[in-house]
Amino acid sequence: MSASVEKHLSVIFRNFSTNTYILTDEKSGEAAVIDPGVPDIELVKKLSGKNVKYILLTHGHFDHICGVDALKKATNAQVVIHKEDEELLSDGDKNCFNNNAFGYEMPPASADVTVEDGEVLMLGDTAITVMHTPGHSKGSCCYILKNDGIMFSGDTLFKLCAGRTDLYGGDARSELRSLRKIGELEGDYRVYPGHEEETTLDFERQYNRYMRLRKK
Repeated sequence: MSASVEKHLSVIFRNFSTNTYILTDEKSGEAAVIDPGVPDIELVKKLSGKNVKYILLTHGHFDHICGVDALKKATNAQVVIHKEDEELLSDGDKNCFNNNAFGYEMPPASADVTVEDGEVLMLGDTAITVMHTPGHSKGSCCYILKNDGIMFSGDTLFKLCAGRTDLYGGDARSELRSLRKIGELEGDYRVYPGHEEETTLDFERQYNRYMRLRKK
């Protein structure tokens, strides 16, 4: 293992939360935060002493990006998102923020780096591969650590479920193709999703009905 993962819950409203993850390269100490859902003082405290290089966004929906502006100001990390979802960072209609009222504002965010399928980001000695997995949104992606057997799946793949496709940029056929693409990866992975509990890719291949649909 060259990297460690720490989970932090970004509580959006009542029982609704997003999984925010802190990924740290053990050798260099460089860190990345995946999907900061809200402006969160506790998250910033957890990052104290860490060299935060990236804010990695699996997609651009509000519940995964509301904390970007505050975290960027606190860490000066580079904001990374797939190019197809860059437009969601500053559009409250497309990212669904304007359809919800959570008692706080969402300052527009902007990307420092836009990525495409297959690109590799280096976090110290840890290689992070971008896998474009459209369906939940046009630019949804997973971040894959092949050497560590780790996947951050955002809202593409959940334990025994898959991401909804009825929001802006969503497409059910694309979602199934993305699940097929994930399922064709070699070997098993620990899967860290955007909501709820973690799982493994082998478990999902066997028991997730949406993953089984990928074979048809």
